[in-house]
Amino acid sequence: MKSLFIKLLAIAAIISGVFYFLTTPLGEGIYEKVSNQFVPCSSPVTYSIGTFDSRFGISKADFLSAINEAAKIWEKPISKQLFAYSDNGGLKISLAYDLRQETTNKLSSFGLVIKDNKESYNELKAKYDSLTAQYNTAKSEFDAEGAAYETKKAAYEKAVALWNSKGGAPQDIYSQLNQTRNSLNAELNVLQQKQNSVNSIANDVNAVSEALNRLVDVLNLNVQKYNSISNENGNEFEEGVYVSDSTGQKIDIYQFENHDKLVRVLAHELGHALGFQHTDNPRDIMYKLNQSVNENLTPNDIAQVKSRCGIK
Repeated sequence: MKSLFIKLLAIAAIISGVFYFLTTPLGEGIYEKVSNQFVPCSSPVTYSIGTFDSRFGISKADFLSAINEAAKIWEKPISKQLFAYSDNGGLKISLAYDLRQETTNKLSSFGLVIKDNKESYNELKAKYDSLTAQYNTAKSEFDAEGAAYETKKAAYEKAVALWNSKGGAPQDIYSQLNQTRNSLNAELNVLQQKQNSVNSIANDVNAVSEALNRLVDVLNLNVQKYNSISNENGNEFEEGVYVSDSTGQKIDIYQFENHDKLVRVLAHELGHALGFQHTDNPRDIMYKLNQSVNENLTPNDIAQVKSRCGIK
């Protein structure tokens, strides 16, 4: 009997452990993969702040307020709490500063406030054309001066090699060669400054082309994509991303232009945290381009969240 009692205690402990595991955030994620009958809205998704980069120019309090607003976009239509803040919340929400927000800041320095309309597109297009012309002029001048420098440098090196082959130059020739070397070094410094200026204009062109290409997608314009000066920008321009893998769940926010845009991208990524995929309706919170100005759930969004939460 004692042996049987011990076995029963062990089984009870295992069952208790499994139940605890399935009711934790990590357990919920795994259980959801193996059972379609699990209701993800049975308890709120707990979140916390991950990486917080101050270069976005907002405070942590403002960031938390934006997350709360984004959560309410999903919660209000069904009168149910779906998200809750916790210092140790399993869903890590971060502000990750990179080229995307740097681009937004650069556009702001030009006095450009991007809106999802044709007027913004035309304004950006004019700026793109102006910057491209400026870049082409500066690049042509730099290339010409660089070619002239290389010619003079080659002549200097040839003269030095010649006199070295003769065992050395006379004093007057030696002085001339030193003057030429100093002059070449001064020209090189000027060229490097001009190269930095050319690169800076190229970065401006790239920032505007990024914004233009996004508007081309958002407005569904029948125009070719705008070229950047180089291919260093890499991947598709995303405002944010939701990731769920073996290390846990996280949302990284890369770019936003103002508070409303931040709330909108957070709402989109929180939708992914609830298990929703992209849709093809531009008005949906879960629209694939995440560019709608709509900050309320559409009937399609509401239908998804009700179905997900088992609400009729």
